[in-house]
Amino acid sequence: MNVQAIVLPYYGIGDFLSNLTFINALLKKFPKDKFLIFTKDRTKAKELLSCENNIKIIYIKNRYNLISSFFNLFSFSRIIIKNKVSKIWIFHRSPRYALISYISGIRDIYGYGFGIQRFFLRNCKELNKKFKKSIPVEKGYFFLKNNNVSLKPLNPFLKIEKKKIKIIKNNFKKYPKKWILIGFSSTDLSRTWKKEYFVELINKLDSRSKYSFFLIGAPQEIKLANEIKKLIKIKKGKIVNFCKPIEETMALMSLSKIYIGNDSGTAHLSLACKLKTYIIHGGSPPYNKTVYNKNYPAIFLKNLNPIIPPDGKIRNPNLKTSESVTQEEGMDLIRPEYFLRKISKLN
Repeated sequence: MNVQAIVLPYYGIGDFLSNLTFINALLKKFPKDKFLIFTKDRTKAKELLSCENNIKIIYIKNRYNLISSFFNLFSFSRIIIKNKVSKIWIFHRSPRYALISYISGIRDIYGYGFGIQRFFLRNCKELNKKFKKSIPVEKGYFFLKNNNVSLKPLNPFLKIEKKKIKIIKNNFKKYPKKWILIGFSSTDLSRTWKKEYFVELINKLDSRSKYSFFLIGAPQEIKLANEIKKLIKIKKGKIVNFCKPIEETMALMSLSKIYIGNDSGTAHLSLACKLKTYIIHGGSPPYNKTVYNKNYPAIFLKNLNPIIPPDGKIRNPNLKTSESVTQEEGMDLIRPEYFLRKISKLN
């Protein structure tokens, strides 16, 4: 079996999932090959791709001083030599991984080709310099296209373990079947809705019909979920604190009706699980209003339902840290009653 490698040195779940289309395209192009994927541990890639038999995830450690960086790259070289990697795809402009791949004797080295990186590539068609300042997804799209990897049809979706779906279905079989997932957390305050707003929204939805609400988060976010749950006064439906590992969350998403929440990794996960997703965009631009909309299939964009402030203005359209807005200027303007008017009838 041939072994290839993919380098995706990004930091979060959302970043990783935005590149999932490229991973799926390479798996489709080389169905008999094994792939090593080098990425950061915060992406939770091992859990996200647990159903992919031909993939092994290797986490890149966060080391920033010169000596530790050297040992990190030495470890990278040792792994690719040990696994006899013949081809590597580097979704990053840094020359480091290309240089180590070159020294390690990899036959085919593919990268963007910006700066000195291009001197260490082999058998690769480099990106045009006009893409140098493009967002990573646009770079990745044309990078693969240049090197004869078909992206048709676009596939930004995850595989979900059937056994876990069965377990979730059995655990909650007595709950009302209209399951609504609430993504209450975010690492960025400019993208975080007030917990009081989530409480008000859930209470209003509960007054309309009998729903099962699941507060979705990572295991370490259980404290905030409990705070929200205590404030909610459910009369008709059920509410569950579901701060669980990602594989369980994915299984729950496959059985749910909609997702409502912040622009966070959980929202990206919802879309990757083909769930109808309402994202509260008070501090960031929605996918369908950016260059991203060219790199996702219609079914993905159809499930994306962005809610922006009443003035219709998109905040931080270029995703620049310097252009971040406060909660008061963005997220707080999207009040629960406004949100309810914007969403379609949940039947």
